[in-house]
Amino acid sequence: MASRPEQDIVPAAEPGLKAGDAHYTAYVGPPEQYDFMGATQFRLLCSLGLRRGHRVLDIGCGSLRAGRLLIPYLDPGRYHGIEPNAHLIDAAFDHELGHDIRRIKAPRFAHVDDFSIPFDGRFDMIVAQSIYSHTGTALLARSLTAIAGALAPGGQALVTIIEGGRDHPGDHWVYPGCVTVRPATLRRLAADAGLGCERLAWFHPRQTWYRLTGPEGRRLSWRDRRHLSGAVLGDPTLSLSHRPLARALARLRPWAARRLPDGLKRALKRR
Repeated sequence: MASRPEQDIVPAAEPGLKAGDAHYTAYVGPPEQYDFMGATQFRLLCSLGLRRGHRVLDIGCGSLRAGRLLIPYLDPGRYHGIEPNAHLIDAAFDHELGHDIRRIKAPRFAHVDDFSIPFDGRFDMIVAQSIYSHTGTALLARSLTAIAGALAPGGQALVTIIEGGRDHPGDHWVYPGCVTVRPATLRRLAADAGLGCERLAWFHPRQTWYRLTGPEGRRLSWRDRRHLSGAVLGDPTLSLSHRPLARALARLRPWAARRLPDGLKRALKRR
């Protein structure tokens, strides 16, 4: 989420763009999934009870992948975004939303890169998608503490991590590279910040969703959880979203690659 010098933002996606390129649809992630990654966040928040009058904070809002759906939906002044790269937000209004809606819906933005939350009041929902996949553990802890202080009673924060067997130490922002976080580390840091932490089965192509709640929040029941799959039908590139066994195997492969002896991995590969 740290700022970098402004680059020219071209108005239309070009063939061959990759995640991290300067184009506003690519700087925030794979450009071919710009639409999906915004829609899946919007669907998740709505599934967890989002209504138009709620106050929403989008940490690392980038070029408004989710914001371009949330801003029209929410009442004026209810959407808040934190993004150090102001030109990404400008590009989103230039090419996705138009500028009239900025006047009508009055979204609020802060251009800070220290993981503080410089808005008054508390938030019903906070989302941080693909932020902690680029942070050291010290930065993650700082952000979770800020979230704990910004959640309204009964509020919830939805965050993603790349689950792995090791943490990235330090107080650094890593981009466009990615880092892993051990689930136990996320739970421990959340508990240190006074937050409840539970894993969600909501589909993400590369990461895992977690739900964080304050002392007044409640954990989801199994009846709640059965509605949170994030499945997408009719798109073969997202078929893992509705194939639970294949999805589980895909998650198992990185774990096996880290832990199985090289000789056994070669033998399995030959079969």
